[in-house]
Amino acid sequence: MLKPINLKALPAYIAAAVFVTVLSFYLVRAETATPSDYSHLVEFIQLQDREAPLYVFEDYEDGYDTAIHKANLEYLNSHPDLIKKIRADLEGASLRWRLKRLRHRLLFVPENRKEFAALYEHYCKDVIRFILEKTNFKNPFYEVLTLVQEKPELPTDIDGVVVFLVHNLAKEFQTTNVFTSQKEKKAEIKLKGKIFIGDIGSYASQAELLENGKVEFTRNTYSIWQNSADNPYTALMTPAEETLHVLLRPYTEKAIAKKVTLLPQKTITAVRRITDEWIAVEEAVAGGLVHKLLPLFFEKQLPAFPAALIEADLITKMKRKKYRYLRCGIDLSEHIGYKDFLNRYKSNPDAIRQSLKAYLSLTKPFS
Repeated sequence: MLKPINLKALPAYIAAAVFVTVLSFYLVRAETATPSDYSHLVEFIQLQDREAPLYVFEDYEDGYDTAIHKANLEYLNSHPDLIKKIRADLEGASLRWRLKRLRHRLLFVPENRKEFAALYEHYCKDVIRFILEKTNFKNPFYEVLTLVQEKPELPTDIDGVVVFLVHNLAKEFQTTNVFTSQKEKKAEIKLKGKIFIGDIGSYASQAELLENGKVEFTRNTYSIWQNSADNPYTALMTPAEETLHVLLRPYTEKAIAKKVTLLPQKTITAVRRITDEWIAVEEAVAGGLVHKLLPLFFEKQLPAFPAALIEADLITKMKRKKYRYLRCGIDLSEHIGYKDFLNRYKSNPDAIRQSLKAYLSLTKPFS
């Protein structure tokens, strides 16, 4: 976590304005729907995404965020006149830069179209039931509901995870950048902005390295899924994928903790490296299972859904680092069968990790 540092206040050169509509809403269940198929849901998803109104999901918090850090740097790099002015003001051609503070909070666009909200909520519950039947897991969810309330009261002492369904997700941020010249003159640049994050679903847990060298995990009691995406399959597969992330997370955390105990020197950097590896492994396992199971669900509910959209979603995901094992997971699941694939991960996650890494080094699929 980044801690606030009290330095002499210096005038900010710019502040990109952000306007957020602050309204009072309430949490409601979507109207009951019992569709025979979900063809209309696909049509809804293909409508143009809405980016307003934006409501606050939670208060600002300090902490590093990769997407926001990238957006902050992109702004600075794309405004050479600003950097030129800083150099002139600080009387130095060479500048040192550091990110003094980064604050962010999650925003969401609610789904106010009642028919769309009801249909998507019903679809999510249907997919969850199907995944649980095929994997023989108990239901990990306390509730699945459509969110139209700003700053919802987040669940704490409950048995299960609450799923909030929204239309779109964004992050609002505030950054403080410090530039220092060779003469040790300083300028402080504060930026504000928001980005639509593109993560259709999310379920987070945090790892903390304790003084005794062990890792302690804290899982969120909620997950957020959005019903909008450039590719409708991305929104349709989210309930299946995120359900599997919730179910697989205890096995992933156990594997991370085991790896950390074997470290000769236990550092935060090392824990982050291990966690990054296991996030990619869990994505491959969840993705491999979804790739097998969701088409079975579609056979009855969306029989005409284009296979090309499934492949397009896969290609898009594989461009991101955390999905580096995804194709391997799909092929491995097909090779040994999804039930065996899942059971192996539950009993010996590291064996699956080694298989994924081995497959990645091959030039041909399993045979």
